[in-house]
Amino acid sequence: MRDARLLLEERGEVLPYRAVVVDEAQDMGAQAFRLVRRMIPGGDRPNDLFIVGDAHQRIYRHKVVLGRCGINIRGRSHRLRINYRTTDETRRWALSLLQGVSVDDLDGAEDDRRGCKSLLHGVDPVVRSFGSFEEEVDFIARYLTGLRDRGEPLNGTCLAARTHGLLKQYASALGDKGIEVYSVRRSEPEDRRAPGLRLATMHRVKGLEFDRMIVAAVNRGVAPYEGGEALSSDPTVRRESEARERALLYVSATRAKKEVLVTSFGEPSALLGWD
Repeated sequence: MRDARLLLEERGEVLPYRAVVVDEAQDMGAQAFRLVRRMIPGGDRPNDLFIVGDAHQRIYRHKVVLGRCGINIRGRSHRLRINYRTTDETRRWALSLLQGVSVDDLDGAEDDRRGCKSLLHGVDPVVRSFGSFEEEVDFIARYLTGLRDRGEPLNGTCLAARTHGLLKQYASALGDKGIEVYSVRRSEPEDRRAPGLRLATMHRVKGLEFDRMIVAAVNRGVAPYEGGEALSSDPTVRRESEARERALLYVSATRAKKEVLVTSFGEPSALLGWD
C-alpha cells in the first residue's frame, strides 16, 4: 500500500475516481488510509470520502488517527446511535463484554457510547457452561432440533467458534446427531439458499447476520486465545490483545437479529464474568 501511494504521488492524478466509500474502517491501518487519501488527493472536494467504522468491532491490530493520515474529519463526523438489527437485550449484553476497554472514535478521541439504543426487543442472551464437550454438543443439538421441529430452517442459525479446529469438531459431533451443517468459508461467498446450520469462525462472521447465533467453546484458554501476543512480556501488548478478543466475542454476538446462545465446556472463559 505504501508503494502504491508513492507511485500515485509520483504520477499525479491518474485515477478516474471522484469518491471513495470505506466500510469497516476500524480494521484498516494507517498505510491504507494514506493510500485512500491519495486516490483522490487534495481533500478540498465535497463528499470525496465517506468512511464508516465502529471501533467496538476492532478485531485486528489497527488503531488509526485519521487526521494523521491526511483525512480531516473534525466537524464532519457523526455518531450513529440507533441499531436496527440487534435487539437491545443482545446489544447491552455484548457491550458488557467491553467493560473497561477504551473505545476510540477513529480520530483519537474516546467514544462515550451515550445515547445508543436498539429499536428491537427480544430475549436475553442465554449463557450456559458444561462439564464436557459432549454435554455442550447435546445441549446445542437439542436446541437446534427444537428449532427444526418448530419449522425454523437451520440456515438462519450460525454456530461460531474461535478456531477452524473447533469447527471441525462441532461439524462432526452435530452431524452424528443428525444436524446438517454448512461451512461458511473465507474463500467463497455464502450460499444463503443452501440448507443446514452455518458454521464459521468468529472472524468469518464479521459483516454477516443471522436470526440466531450460537457462540460455542467460549472456554478459558480459547477466548481469549492464550497464545501469541497474549503471552507477551509487555503489559500494553497483552491488554490490546485482550481488547481484540473481547471485541471478537462482541462481534460474534451482535451478528444475531433475534437470539444469542453462548456455551462453553470445561472451564468457562473469564470474559463471561464467572471468575
